[in-house]
Amino acid sequence: MLNPSLLLMTLLLSLTGLAIGLLVTVFGGGGGFFYVPILVLLFHIPAQIAIATSLAATIPTVVVGSIGHYRKGNIDLRIGLLFGFSGLFGALIGAYSSHLMSASILQKGFGVYSIILTIPMILTSRNRLEKAGASKKEPKPLDAYRVVLSCFFGALSGIMAGLFGTSGTASIVAGLYILGLPVSTIVGTSVLVVLFNSISGFLGHVFSAGLDWPLIFSLSAGSVIGAFLGPPILARIDVKALEKVYGIAFILLVLILGVIMLIK
Repeated sequence: MLNPSLLLMTLLLSLTGLAIGLLVTVFGGGGGFFYVPILVLLFHIPAQIAIATSLAATIPTVVVGSIGHYRKGNIDLRIGLLFGFSGLFGALIGAYSSHLMSASILQKGFGVYSIILTIPMILTSRNRLEKAGASKKEPKPLDAYRVVLSCFFGALSGIMAGLFGTSGTASIVAGLYILGLPVSTIVGTSVLVVLFNSISGFLGHVFSAGLDWPLIFSLSAGSVIGAFLGPPILARIDVKALEKVYGIAFILLVLILGVIMLIK
């Protein structure tokens, strides 16, 4: 006989995955930033297991999301590949380092990291609003400055992905803004970059004891559906209106989650 509590847990995890999969493919990223605190705070999953689960559940989300965004023309492949391959090395470093830390330190570290990340978000919010309604322009030349900048932010996002189980989205978005990409391209390209980070970070955890496959499958089942729905929804949204709401809401959410993880 099936356990009612287990069925309820599976349903809640799948609904959580659905919401996050939809959220990140509309707003950018991969969901790792939300998975970790939700798993730790609401489902009481140990930090190491939550990190590995987050990375694993993010992979199918961003695979589906990347395909959808590519079809909509929302991905800059040149910049995305530079970020992505740099992130591969960073994620392996982060994943290895996470095994050297206790669950408590990881949780507190995630809290500090989250709070710090609100700074570039606040600093780039004005630029985000100004570019929200901009039409797509021809890609800028990929000069040495843009290559170095892409590699730096890509590696930084990878380290954060492997260390904290996040998707490294804030670092990715900050870099893409500085490079001057339109908002819709930032969203799509960030999803592609997260795919690299998630795969690399997950491989760094796959031989550890921190994988809970039923948990991973429950989250992934919902997230794939959400990721499939996200890109078509983004195409129907007035980007400038969305930015006015999303910028402030996302900064506040990141800050609140960081504070909770820090004091919990």
